Amino acid sequence: MDNIFGSDTLLNSAMMVCWIGLLISSILGLTIIVDRFIYFTRIKSQDNSLAPKLLSLVKDNEIKAAIALCDSVKSPLANIISAGLNNKDTPKESMQSASNKELPRLERFISALSTISTIAPLLGLLGTILGMIQSFGVISVVGSGNPNALASGIANALLTTAAGLIIAIPTVVFYNYFVNTVNARILFMENLSNELSDIIINDSSISNN
Repeated sequence: MDNIFGSDTLLNSAMMVCWIGLLISSILGLTIIVDRFIYFTRIKSQDNSLAPKLLSLVKDNEIKAAIALCDSVKSPLANIISAGLNNKDTPKESMQSASNKELPRLERFISALSTISTIAPLLGLLGTILGMIQSFGVISVVGSGNPNALASGIANALLTTAAGLIIAIPTVVFYNYFVNTVNARILFMENLSNELSDIIINDSSISNN
C-alpha cells in the first residue's frame, strides 16, 4: 500500500475530496431545483392570467393599456409582447428579437443540473474504488483471517456510490421536467405572440386603408 501511494493519507484525502464534491453537488442541485421550480410556477401563473387580458385589450385596440399591463407584470411573456406592442410596424420581428433575449433566462441553471447528474455518480464511483483499494490494502497487511473487517470496509466504500446515485436520480428527473417546462413555455409564448402580432398587423392594415 505504501509502495503505491506513499501513505494512506493520500487515499484518505482523496476520499474526503469525493465526499466534499458530493456534498457540494447535492447543495447546488437542491438549490437550483427549488429556485427553478418556484420560478416556473410563478411565471406559469402569471402567463395564464396575462394572456386572456392581453388578447382582449389588443382586440379592442387598447394598445397603451396592454403595454401598461405588460410593464406591471415583468415576466418573459410580458417582455416579449411589450416589445411587439411598442413596435407596431414590425411586431413579429420585435417579438422574435425579445424572445431571443428571454430564452437564456428561461434556461438559466438548467444545464448545471445535467452536469451535476453526470458528476455525482462518477464521484461516488471514484470514492468506492478508493475505498476498495483501502480495504484490499488491509488484507495485504493483516491477511484474510478477518472477513468482518473486510466486509465493513467494502460496505463503507459503497456508501459513496449510493450517495452519488441518490443525488443523480432526482437531479435527472427534475432536469427533464424543467426542459419540458421550458419547451412548453416557449410554445405558449410563440403561439400568443403570433396571434397578437397578426391582430396588430390586421388592425394596422385596416387603419391604413
